[in-house]
Amino acid sequence: MIQVKDQKKSYETLFDHYPVFDLFLTYAFNHRDYDLYVDNLEHPKTLILYVSPAFILLGDPLDSEKDSIKTLMGPGAWIISPNASWDHFLTKLYGEHLKTFPRIRFDDSKLSIEHLKSLRKPLPPELKIVHIEQKHLLSGMIKDQIIDKFYENIDFMKHGFGLALVNHKDVIHGFALTNYPVDDPEYIEVSYRVGYDDFPFYRKKGIGTTLVCYFIEECLKRGYHPVWDAANDVSAHIARKLGYQDVLQWNMYHITS
Repeated sequence: MIQVKDQKKSYETLFDHYPVFDLFLTYAFNHRDYDLYVDNLEHPKTLILYVSPAFILLGDPLDSEKDSIKTLMGPGAWIISPNASWDHFLTKLYGEHLKTFPRIRFDDSKLSIEHLKSLRKPLPPELKIVHIEQKHLLSGMIKDQIIDKFYENIDFMKHGFGLALVNHKDVIHGFALTNYPVDDPEYIEVSYRVGYDDFPFYRKKGIGTTLVCYFIEECLKRGYHPVWDAANDVSAHIARKLGYQDVLQWNMYHITS
């Protein structure tokens, strides 16, 4: 594989109709430096784009490039596959060292504000849902999970929006927000979480569903399509409960040592 040095921008349009992680690609092209590798500079058939933490594959996997690809994507790599051809190629190339993480991309066309309102449950008296303010970005869950990863040197208050779940002391116990800076006039990607792993007290109580209902309602009122890409069964279950429809099953991979 050849690393593209000077003309990376000229290849970006090849990713225009990427079937998954499209908003991540928009974010990467607009806000991040990235590495790009191709099998041929003028007429590439195999393309590999690396934006920490993932390698994003495009085109057709070529057996002639398998050694180069294996060197490029070694132990610890996360890989986004666009189709079954790449799935099969990766399985053969890495064997037992390839761990599969199934994902589901959902369609939002059947979402209904009335249905979302019907799913809300009363919150515990010590909690409330508020619009995210600058003070919520300085420390805690939102900073750790979102700002430090996707809004470094980008003003969330200008390029994102969302809701925070806070207690009476304004301590953040959850969020529902735009996962990446809002660069697309029509689409945003939903990200939500309730509780740190070491403090799961507010999980499995319907609070997350209520929180994300309020956020998706706001997205719809603002005219956005709220993209949902489930990384696990719990996320997929909630998506279907909200009214999302399955549209594409795909795989993310991790190469173990």
